[in-house]
Amino acid sequence: MQRHAFLRALIATVGVTELLHLPPALAAGIDEYALGEQTFAQLRDDGDMLFDSTYYEHLNEIGSVIAEAARPRYEYPIRFYIVRGDSANAFSVPGGNIYVNEPLLKLAKNRDELAGVLAHETGHMVLHHVAKRIANEKVANGVGTAAQVLGSIFGGGLGGAAAGYLSSLGAAKQDASLSQHIEAQADEEGARIMAATKQYNPYGLIWFFQVMTATYGPGQKNWLMDHPVDAARIDDLKNLFTNNPKIFGMWKDTEQGDQVYW
Repeated sequence: MQRHAFLRALIATVGVTELLHLPPALAAGIDEYALGEQTFAQLRDDGDMLFDSTYYEHLNEIGSVIAEAARPRYEYPIRFYIVRGDSANAFSVPGGNIYVNEPLLKLAKNRDELAGVLAHETGHMVLHHVAKRIANEKVANGVGTAAQVLGSIFGGGLGGAAAGYLSSLGAAKQDASLSQHIEAQADEEGARIMAATKQYNPYGLIWFFQVMTATYGPGQKNWLMDHPVDAARIDDLKNLFTNNPKIFGMWKDTEQGDQVYW
């Protein structure tokens, strides 16, 4: 397949401007919608898209609620697709597309856990992490193209792209500290999006962290890549819930993580 070559050629042509009184989506001089559409086309043409998966029933059910909660925060429609993959992975691409593979959908046992995954990915989207990271790297390090930056965002952390998709774009060289900060932001934003739905318990994000750790181990290199879920990250979310009772007070750690609905 020519996926990596395509992405290199695509993002190498993206112009980068400085962050100067520009809306977030334009801050890095990147056409988010065009990038998303072209990436979708390449995944489709490579045969990586699964359009007939039985898991779309659950993905669309939950994804539509998450997308509606985030709609005031993002200028493009947020859509969810299933892709091929051997181990649990999910990733978002600028322009509104979020991709999840079947192993992750199988691993998420209930609506709250899957909502946590989708809300975190949506958090990356509404915060324009890719565009901002490109701009920061351009200013700080004189990066000439978006390749390494896009790879580092997609290659690492909960919400980064599957390693098999973009690891060759420099994910191994990512700035771990900045990536961890970005992931923490997406954790918090995802939890707030879940609370805004009035349907899905934000603790589902924690429950899925725990499932991933139990399945792959605390140092696993699948969905979480170089950012294994540890007690500190979970504690950060619990502190967020405790310190913001107006937003999260209605939600409890109710052991619903043990409920299975598929």
